[in-house]
Parts: sequence; structure tokens; C-alpha cells
Amino acid sequence: MALTALAIPSQVTTFPCPFDAMTAFTDTQTLTATGYLNNLNSGLLDLGGAKPVSAVGRVDGIFNLDITAIDVASGDETYAFALLGSNDSAFGNGNVELLAYHDIAAASSGRVIATLLGASPAIPPTNLAGTIIQLPFTNLMQRIYYRYLKARVIIGGTTPTVTVTSWISRAAIDV
Repeated sequence: MALTALAIPSQVTTFPCPFDAMTAFTDTQTLTATGYLNNLNSGLLDLGGAKPVSAVGRVDGIFNLDITAIDVASGDETYAFALLGSNDSAFGNGNVELLAYHDIAAASSGRVIATLLGASPAIPPTNLAGTIIQLPFTNLMQRIYYRYLKARVIIGGTTPTVTVTSWISRAAIDV
């Protein structure tokens, strides 16, 4: 018998993604404008280490966003989180690929596919202590392995503020 009266008699599968400062973009960073998540590891993660780019293999991982505070009070705030890959450590123009993406908005009109998605769920969700958004990704895109990763947030609205911790971890399912 279930401990709670859930609408669906099952437990949602989660990804075990412990925080590791070596694979983190940020540790509790507050942003009020568009920019990179970058208070750890200079915001740049190198999947290849000392290996040449040609030796970088496929990495399947989870892009984690632990959002502890977010402002949606004005009703027009938007937050778009992107995991970017590149083989140029400077992330030069034209050398970047989008590997994972998630947007949060106060109103449905602020989301990328507004007509289908509607407004974002409450943060944190009802009856939960916090919000950890987990986005599966791979560094393989169009037969190219991307060695370097950065995380970026595009922020808009009247009074936007978001406090986030972000890192990657290997993909594994905990059932």
C-alpha cells in the first residue's frame, strides 16, 4: 500500500546526481542578468582532460539545476537555461552547440513553446523542499563529440533574480 494518496500509483524515477565541485559550473550563484553560470571551474568543464579533442569520447550525463530562489512576482520574468558544448575553449562565435535546454517563466507567454507548455510549475513544487531540474544530455551532436561545456542563463523581465547551483553528473537511473 502506498504511503501517500498519489494520483498515479508509481514512484517517479530520479537520477542520482550528487554534487561534485569538480563537475560544477556554479555553487549557489545569484543572477539578475543574462550570463554564464561560472563561480566554479571558471564556468568551463573539460570532458577531455589532457587528451586531444579527437580522443574525447561520448559522455552521457545529467545537467542539474538546483534552483533555491526565483522571482516571478511581476508576472513577466523569464529564465532560459542552456548547456552548451564546443571544441573551442573560448566558445568563439559559430563554434558552439546547444546540448540541453530548459525554460522557466512566470506566464505561459514567456516560454519558448507557449501554446503547448503553459506557465511553469511552482518553484519549489508543492510539498517539496526545493527544485532540482535534471536534464539528460550527450556531448555527441551530429557525429561530433564536444569537449568543453558551459552553462548559460538568458534572463528577462521586470525584476528577474534566480539563485542556482549547477553541475553535471554521469547518467544512471535509480529505480
